[in-house]
Amino acid sequence: MNSSSKVFMPALTGFRAIAAGMIFVLHFFPFSNPAFPDFIKNFIREWHIGVDMFFVLSGFLITYRYFDQHQLNFRKYIVNRFSRIYPMYFIITAGVFVDFYIRNQLWNTEKTVEAILSFTMTKALFTEYFFTAGISQGWTLTLEELFYITAPFYFILIKRNRLWLYLLPLIIFIFGLLLKNTANVAANSWGFMQTNIAVYIFEFFAGIALALLLKKHKKLMLPNGFATYFGIGFILLYLIMNPWAHGSHDLLRATQVLVLSVLGIAPLLWGLIHERTLVSRFLSTDTMTLLGKSSYVFYLIHKGFIPILIYDYIAENVAVIFVIITALSVLMFKYIEEPLNHFIRKRYAK
Repeated sequence: MNSSSKVFMPALTGFRAIAAGMIFVLHFFPFSNPAFPDFIKNFIREWHIGVDMFFVLSGFLITYRYFDQHQLNFRKYIVNRFSRIYPMYFIITAGVFVDFYIRNQLWNTEKTVEAILSFTMTKALFTEYFFTAGISQGWTLTLEELFYITAPFYFILIKRNRLWLYLLPLIIFIFGLLLKNTANVAANSWGFMQTNIAVYIFEFFAGIALALLLKKHKKLMLPNGFATYFGIGFILLYLIMNPWAHGSHDLLRATQVLVLSVLGIAPLLWGLIHERTLVSRFLSTDTMTLLGKSSYVFYLIHKGFIPILIYDYIAENVAVIFVIITALSVLMFKYIEEPLNHFIRKRYAK
């Protein structure tokens, strides 16, 4: 195994906690409350970029860990990816459908379709089930799943010619546009491929490019803090500009995620790796790394039946809900997610 696959970058783990926290605030912020000025509401509405931050980080980590392996053990790679994301996803998704059945005392063909698309992580391929089936925020895992499966093939092409680093995301985006236009027919009742999820490929490839740049220029010296604060500054500027207010058609959305990834998220990640700043020190603390490690569980349970149960039976206060979900996430990470991850890897990766 390449030694880079064993590298632990604590600041990047803490970065995951920030991204998950932004998504929580986005989902729970009272946009209808007249007490909040419009500029604050517009600012918070853009916090969906927490998802974009996860995608760029995924592209970076997968490339940094696996790109230099001359003969990738594909079975071990897939088992490692599966054990990382699927066990907890399966458990929480099962909880969603059990909760639905208990509350409604019914099950029909529609719920069966939702369950199939949810458990197979394919619901983002169908516009009608994009947000409704299973874990609503689980649509992002369809994209993660597709990237994990295809990344080794991207690496093969990029190793042969670095030009593929720039051509592949463009080709995939155009292919997504063609699929969207082809699928836009009345008979397509489930909305198969009517949403161009290929726009997000630019974020994964921004992460790939960052990892390759880091490998090539490990000793590239910049003024300490420059990349960190440039990245943070650009992200804040992006949030203030509220780009989604200007439309969200595919070409504009692709441009938005590309600019955000290249000029905002990627420089920030570079800074967190290379620079010793107040930000990197904070994100590297034991508390933030623990929250980062448990951020995947937090992301899965922060919206859905668990916060609803907390709201109904424990507390209606959002801050209390946040604290309880955070505590549950840490416990589930330590006593369910991590043990299952190690068990599956040990049992099936060899």
